[in-house]
Amino acid sequence: MYSTEKTEKWFARYVDSFRVGGALENMQELKRKHSRRVCAIACAIAESLEWNEEHDAWLAHAIGLLHDTARFEQYRDYKTFADAASFDHGERGAEILERGFEWEGIEEGDKEKLLAAVRHHNKIEIPPSTPLAQYRWCALARDADKIDVFRMVQSRIDNGTIYDMLPRHKRVTGLTPALVEEVRATGRGSYLNARSLQDYRLIQLTWGLDLNFPVSAATLRAEGIFDRIAEDLKEYGIGDVVGALMEKIGKI
Repeated sequence: MYSTEKTEKWFARYVDSFRVGGALENMQELKRKHSRRVCAIACAIAESLEWNEEHDAWLAHAIGLLHDTARFEQYRDYKTFADAASFDHGERGAEILERGFEWEGIEEGDKEKLLAAVRHHNKIEIPPSTPLAQYRWCALARDADKIDVFRMVQSRIDNGTIYDMLPRHKRVTGLTPALVEEVRATGRGSYLNARSLQDYRLIQLTWGLDLNFPVSAATLRAEGIFDRIAEDLKEYGIGDVVGALMEKIGKI
């Protein structure tokens, strides 16, 4: 059934299954809150783009809320959100939903849109072979997810709790040369080359080139998020890299 209320109830039951003594672990609670914020962002983007065909509102809501379904299992079993050290949480999330979500009354095409969006939200790019009917929903999941992570990281830097979220990045300060060269050459950066908070911030800045909808980039520009990242990286002598990224982001 196309019911946001039923989707909310399914998500709540699923998340509750990971509670121990009535509580989630801190990092699981972080993902629960993140999922709800991404849901709101996805709905806002879809509304701003006037996606108002039948079931569009439900799809935007469900994709935002369910995109990180596998994160709860991932942290329970591996105590990490690093896919390289556990499993691909996009692929696993689609598997969990395919076998466990309440699909009764949901058209097959809409089911495939939701599963594709969950499966591909964390990939380097949306596979070119993705059917056009699914593509925009994958793009929606990716933009909404990134917007919330941009905001969450900036907020935690501002209030001094960033290393609660990114504990391993506390061990090293400064930029990793291999990452800088990767970004300079390709405009993208891989987590395999990331060690420090500054590395993570540089990778975040490259995300700005992967935003699919002008409203997404405009929202983050208006909030000053990109400017804050550029300022944080100013002392590390990569003005050419940062400047090139900022120029491209400004054209989105």
